Amino acid sequence: MKALYPDKKITGIFQPHLFSRTRDFADGFAKSLELLDELILLEIYPARELPIEGVDSKMLLDKINLKNKALLSKDDTLKEISERKLEVLLTIGAGDIDKMVEPIKKKLLSLTA
Repeated sequence: MKALYPDKKITGIFQPHLFSRTRDFADGFAKSLELLDELILLEIYPARELPIEGVDSKMLLDKINLKNKALLSKDDTLKEISERKLEVLLTIGAGDIDKMVEPIKKKLLSLTA
């Protein structure tokens, strides 16, 4: 993303998908998410899995070496984006984060109206 928008602040909203995948790829996720300028991390989308002890979004958040990061609910995320000066916003994940695109779009459009 930085190559496409070198002079812009990149904010990502990431929803991990599956407890097992989060456990298995936590270090890689952390490394990749550290490339963002800001991160909003959502709870893990469990899909077909039951929780795994010790595996949650807080565990992943703690691995991410990024100054501007937060673990938020979906509702709090919508409130948060209205308070930030966003330049480039990414939604990342394979759970139901796609259902946030329209509410995010409406929220951002309401801020410019």
